[in-house]
Amino acid sequence: MANAHFSKRSVPLDCIRTLAITLVFGFHVAIFYDRADLDAVARFFLRFGFYGVDIFFPLSGFLITRFLLRSTRPDFVKAFFLRRVFRILPLYLAAITLYAAAAIVTGYEQELLSRIWIPYLFLTGWFVFLDGVETVPYTITWSLSVEEFAYILFGILAWINRARFPLFIIVLIIAPTVLRYYLNTQGLDKIYYFPPARIDAIAIGGLTALFLDRWRGRENALIGVYLGLSALFWAVGFTDILMRQTFFFTAIAFSTCAVILISEVWLRGAPGVVSTELARVGFYSYFLYLFHYFIIFGVNAVLGKLDIALGYWTVLGLCFAITYAAAILSYKVFEGPMIDLGRKLEHQRAPAKGVPE
Repeated sequence: MANAHFSKRSVPLDCIRTLAITLVFGFHVAIFYDRADLDAVARFFLRFGFYGVDIFFPLSGFLITRFLLRSTRPDFVKAFFLRRVFRILPLYLAAITLYAAAAIVTGYEQELLSRIWIPYLFLTGWFVFLDGVETVPYTITWSLSVEEFAYILFGILAWINRARFPLFIIVLIIAPTVLRYYLNTQGLDKIYYFPPARIDAIAIGGLTALFLDRWRGRENALIGVYLGLSALFWAVGFTDILMRQTFFFTAIAFSTCAVILISEVWLRGAPGVVSTELARVGFYSYFLYLFHYFIIFGVNAVLGKLDIALGYWTVLGLCFAITYAAAILSYKVFEGPMIDLGRKLEHQRAPAKGVPE
């Protein structure tokens, strides 16, 4: 089942997912160590690995917009939401339920269980911004609250008027950026997690999908434009602290989209054996993201109980191997069947004429 689903995907784009989840994974292992005990690469993960999450946003925007724009189905919005629901919801709910059960058993953050409804409703990013990180359980779900907010907006706007969808995308780039700038001028904290101030990254991915369709035959020029925009926003982002707080994530989004364009234009036809295997990590990245911290926390807890001290790279390799094996099993017995069920429901009334995910 996994091989059948994997064969329909873009290997280079899954390699981008691999990069993103590796950064996040490396960061969460590194936080269990003193900085002095880490080598230069591990310190890089500690400092910058958290931003791997920001690579996922434009990639998601690129893929969902490409489907919304290219699908020729009359019920394309129904198909869009069915795909999102059956791809995201079953595993997400399972992860939160496991978190709640683990909190009850271990006592970890048990005082926050009365607020477990927040991640269940995809509201983590909203409440982290409003109340603080320490008030919300299972905080890594903040990124899912950003993505789900964007999916709902994109689906509704495409349903209202697909002809004007490009205009909606532009608005969804500008408005969150302006909001982020304003919130930063007010000195507010945790803006990073606030969905209305973060969906511009997803919209930038959507704009990239739109341009790639409209600039056929001029893809190399488009890559040049994106590389230029990336350099511009990096430069603007480092003029002062306010600009950095506002445009740092814009720069990440445009840089990611430049890599997406290079991947789709130059690399898609020649994946190679190594990149194909790397892409398999990206293929399982959703499970890896949702469950990796359980494994990291559990491994460190066991090592602590046994009074065993292992180096960063040993623990990283051990945690990754366990999580990856669990991801493969999950896809075989749970995720894959859920995705197939969604596709079956999607095709009950209308045959598929759109673009596969």
